[in-house]
Amino acid sequence: MKIYYFLYSFYYFVKQAFAKRHYSIIFYSPQHFNRGEDAENLFFSDLFNVCKTHNISFLYLEEPYIYSNHKRSKKAVPFDFIYYLIVFLRKFMGSEMSYIDIDRKIGSFIKKIFFRKITFDNYITISQSMLSFFNGVYSTAKRFDLQHGIIHARMDGYINNGKVQDNLKENNAFLLINGYAFKEILTNNHKLNYFHDHISVIGSSLLKYNYIIPPKLEKKVLVSLQFTHDHSNDENQKIYNSLERLIKKESSFHFYLKNHPRFNNEIDLNQLLSFPNVSLFLGDLKKGFTICSLHLTVYSTVTFEAALQKIPTCFLHFNSYKMNVFRTQFRYPFYNYSLSELYNDYSVCSNEVKKWAEQFYQPFCESSFLKSLNNV
Repeated sequence: MKIYYFLYSFYYFVKQAFAKRHYSIIFYSPQHFNRGEDAENLFFSDLFNVCKTHNISFLYLEEPYIYSNHKRSKKAVPFDFIYYLIVFLRKFMGSEMSYIDIDRKIGSFIKKIFFRKITFDNYITISQSMLSFFNGVYSTAKRFDLQHGIIHARMDGYINNGKVQDNLKENNAFLLINGYAFKEILTNNHKLNYFHDHISVIGSSLLKYNYIIPPKLEKKVLVSLQFTHDHSNDENQKIYNSLERLIKKESSFHFYLKNHPRFNNEIDLNQLLSFPNVSLFLGDLKKGFTICSLHLTVYSTVTFEAALQKIPTCFLHFNSYKMNVFRTQFRYPFYNYSLSELYNDYSVCSNEVKKWAEQFYQPFCESSFLKSLNNV
């Protein structure tokens, strides 16, 4: 099927080179964010609905990710041809150039062929994907990065040592974030004022999802695994060892292992799956939250989603700033609780974690989103 998306993408962009089009918004996302039912991108769903309600024209482009098992969106135009062309052209750029300048230059070049008839007022991406490229394609458009996970004071994609990340600052990118607590983390840890006037709190659709939680408290634990290439082999192994020890210790609980969306067999799970109290979970979070009363992770953003459903999280502890952010940055109320302690004090913990999460996730605000856009 991958060749189909490449060929369709090639056909689409060749055709667009001869047809004048203007869009109010170009949405862009890698395919591994298609985490909803029928490969829906839940991060964009509310924004799409606002556009349809107010007749705001938009184009939705999807970046291929060869290691992802997530299905391709039926609503998106595959960006495969342009994406692989960009990857190819990067190999011929001078090593003295920054990656930001390289992608801008490639964007300016590709514009002359495939985007010469396409204009747009706003560009909204996830994970800062192709920010510099689309700056090169159409520099007058307003550029946004939509929050998709946690934000903390040393998160390389946003801020480190009090400095704004280059990809944001040099592309004059604005942030669309989920709640005021995340905004405070950025503004309080930045030495200048970039984030004060480059952030719009538009809220999140997470608050509108109220899943049916089993009325009976069960010793079932949804485990959000984080075995990805974001970690070194040594880090992945340490996480595995810690998880194995906990599973053996808490033998009265049943653990449902849910892989990270970008899991690529960094760790062999067969040994864990041989334990009688361990199963591999292949469903989505909605299904997981209706089965499990507890959640376990190192520092997954699923902690927030679980808390909004009144499901407490138990953490695997490591001596690492990145892996301790739920203690140091987000002040999770029961960070040091064991599974047994959460289970035994479930009613109190359940109510408190929901109150905690609502500081970080406000309800989606249509007017805040519209106000942030250019020429709407």
